[in-house]
Parts: sequence; C-alpha cells; structure tokens
Amino acid sequence: MSGPNTRDPEALAGAMFFIVGRGTEGGAASYRLSVAGVTDKTWGDASHVADNSGYSIGTIQVDLGQRGTWPLGSIDGTPSSTQATYVDSIIDQSSAYSSAHGLPFPTDKAALRSDLLTHGNGERGRSTISFIDAGTRTFINDWAASETGKKWVHTNVDYPQVKNATETATRMVDSVGKNISDDHRLETIAILTKTANQYPTQLNQFKNVMANGGTFEDVMDTALDIKSRHRSYAGPEAADVAAQYKSAFANPEVATALERAQTKVASSNFDPSTQTSDPDIRAALAAIGQTGRAHNVQGTPSLRAGMSGDAIRGLQTHLNELGAADTHGRALTPDGHFGPATRNAVENFQRSHAMTVDGVAGPETQAAVLHEVERLRDASRMSLSDSRHPGVSLYEQALGGVRGIDQQRGRSTDQASCNLAGSLAVAACSHGMHRIDHVVMSDDGARAYAVQGDLNSPFKVHANVDVAQSVNTPLEQSGAAFVQAAQQQADRTAVQQQQTQAQTQEAPVHQPAMHR
Repeated sequence: MSGPNTRDPEALAGAMFFIVGRGTEGGAASYRLSVAGVTDKTWGDASHVADNSGYSIGTIQVDLGQRGTWPLGSIDGTPSSTQATYVDSIIDQSSAYSSAHGLPFPTDKAALRSDLLTHGNGERGRSTISFIDAGTRTFINDWAASETGKKWVHTNVDYPQVKNATETATRMVDSVGKNISDDHRLETIAILTKTANQYPTQLNQFKNVMANGGTFEDVMDTALDIKSRHRSYAGPEAADVAAQYKSAFANPEVATALERAQTKVASSNFDPSTQTSDPDIRAALAAIGQTGRAHNVQGTPSLRAGMSGDAIRGLQTHLNELGAADTHGRALTPDGHFGPATRNAVENFQRSHAMTVDGVAGPETQAAVLHEVERLRDASRMSLSDSRHPGVSLYEQALGGVRGIDQQRGRSTDQASCNLAGSLAVAACSHGMHRIDHVVMSDDGARAYAVQGDLNSPFKVHANVDVAQSVNTPLEQSGAAFVQAAQQQADRTAVQQQQTQAQTQEAPVHQPAMHR
C-alpha cells in the first residue's frame, strides 16, 4: 500500500488527525488551557505572549481569542443563535464538571467569557490578553484533563476541526488541482489542511497556483513563501510529516494498524487516554516520529516517599533534566532514594502541570515527566528557526533587528544574518530577557547587542555576542544552546523563588504591642 486512501473522506480525515493534529500541533499537553509563549512560571505576564495569540485548548489548538465565537468544531463562519460556540461550550462543560466535583467555579461567567476571548501581547498595535486567575485556570484544566474532558474535546473540538479542514483542502485539490499527481496528493492536502487550520486567509494563494496549472512543487514553493513571511506557519512541516506517515504504509502490518487507528479517532466514542495503551494509536504516533510520546503506562507502579531503586534514580535524573531542585535550590542527587527532596520536586512538577499535587509519582505523573523530557530533547535537536522550537519567537525578533541593520548597510539578509540572530536569541535568553526590542552594532562592528526596553532607558536589559563567531554558528547549534540556556534560567528562577519562600517562612512574626 502506498499510503492512506486519499479518496476516502473518513480515512483521509483520520490520517490528517495524526499528520496535522498530532504532527504539527498539540500533544499530550493538549488537554489544558494554554497561551502560546507563556509558561506556568510566566503566567500573567503579557510580554511573553507570542504575537497575537490567545487562550488555546485541544490537540488542534483552537485559539479562543481568534475563534472563540465560531461554531463549535468549525474552521470559519459565524454561529446562528442556535449554535454553540467554542468559548461558551468550554465554560459550560468546565462549570458543570466543577459543580459535580464540588469546585468553586466563578459565578460571573460573562466576565470569564470576556477574558477568554482576549488575545495579544500589547505590542506593535496588538491588543493585550487578560489573564484569568490561577484558580479558574485550574478548574478548567481539571475538566480538560479528565477522561470526560478529553473525550469531549476530541469529539467536539479536535476531530470536527480536522475533518472540516481536510474537506476544505480536498475540495480545493479536486476542483483545481489537475496537475497534482497521486504521488503527492497526500502531501498537498496536508499543506492545505494545515493552512485552513492555521492561516485560512492564505488558502486563495494555493487555489490560484493550482488553477494556473501548478504542481506539488509549486504548492510547496507557495508554502515556503508564506513561511518566510509568517514564521509560525507550519505548512511545509505538514508536508514532511505526511511523507513520513505515508512511508509507514510500506509495511503491510503497520498499514493495517494505521487504518484501524484512523477509524478509531473518527469515532465519537474515542478516548484520547488510550493512546498510551492502544497499539494502533501508538503505531500511528510512531509513523509521525512520536514513538517516545506514546509510552504504555498501564501497570506502571507508583513511586512514593521511602522507596528505593533504579526506577527512583531514573525519575530523579529526568526531573533534573527539567530543572528540578530541592528545597535549597540544588539539583537532586540521583541516589535512587525517594526522600523529601524528590517528593518536593515531584510536587513542584505536578503543581506546574495542573496535576493533582500529592508528591506521588504515579503512572500519569511519570508519563508526563517523560513527555516533558522528550519534548526538551526534541527541541534541542531542532533548528532555532523551526516554528516548533520554544525559542523561535525570540529568534524572529532578533532576525527582525538584524534585517534592519542589513537594510541600513545595503546588504541582503542571508544565512550569516540568520546565524547572528540565533546567537543573539541565545544570549538574550541567558540574560533572562523576554523579548528583543532592538538590535544594535558596536562602532567597530565587532559585537552585536540585543536590547529589551527603550534604548535610552536606564532600566533596559541587554546581551551581546561576538559577530565573527556568531555568523558562523549554525542555527541547529543555537537551537540546542537555547534549550540549555532556558533550562539554566528556569533553574535560577526556581532557586530564587524557593529562597524567597524560605525567608518568608523563617521571618519572625511581630505581634502588636498590648495596651492595658
């Protein structure tokens, strides 16, 4: 078999769920409310928001700030008075879950709705997101991470969006893609499906290209052109994942498993929680290069205080990779003993990932730790310019500054410029900078400076790099360096927070004088 049946709507939509939904969008962390660019530690700081992003949820990452008032499951349009919207449905579902479990969900749902529809970092004329309080976010995450929540999100948000986007893409190929060969039909539909989901305003470009006799190569060139203007656009990546997925069909047994997986995710009864135990779903994830993300945690023993052994040592090693620290801010000693320091690290991880905080590393906690470790390892292998890299936003800001200098000096922006931007992004991250507002050169051109804040402000933050060395540093190397720098910065922040907490707890309580 040469790949999934691209003439069968159900099979094709199932394939796109894995190719576009899992391959270029969310993963195991999809079932929680998030904002692109914002971590648990930076929650509440709009300067970290990626461009015009809003609250998102689901594998396909529906942005409530952009699509919250659209009909549930749609990729365009305005709802009628009888159609439920994304934002209202999410509020209703999480509210009902909270009520059933005795949780104090906010009573002012109108205010919550208003907040969930906000978006943006407030820069360059953008609006500014309004952050909901941590408690409300936790209530929504509790619902989304529950078995009921995951099923609802898949059935009402993820799969309908993928199916609608796939149908839009297929109709376009069938109507104007006369020169799209069957050999590249899957890759073409993947690009268009990703575009329909991420940048629907760009679809007409592809329609015009194909209507004028364009081939798959022309479609890919168009996708690359869009990516040059919108760095976060992942159309080209979708084509690569599609090709990888298609190649897995060369093995008859794997092909059969993938067909079953495509049918399963199309079912209204599909439970996303089974991805760690269902061999067909795991085969589909392996086909898109996510083998490690589908670990079978069924039967995994819980690890708790007082236990010892290799499993504890492995947990400690993984937590250290994620920047875990004991109560004194020191890295865990991987001695294989589950003591107070390890329990503290487990609790901190659970707290920051909206999990039940009990200090016990049960199957779900172990799987989540492993997922985060693999995500960081994956990022360290990516080019810093990759849209999936956690440092891509800072890199793009640096590149914008370097491009301005190139224009001033009458030179074109080339790979050396990109390399310099990559090094500046790493330096900025190392110095705890959240954004790069300016890039300036020293008078002799030997050093480049990334600046956060007004150039004339005494409160500006800056980092500098050696230009000659930086222009020869590949973006792949900078990608790995950025991940390391970000982790070190997180370690320092954790130490400072724990020290502050310890000082607060140790401070004497001053009682007011008593007057007789």
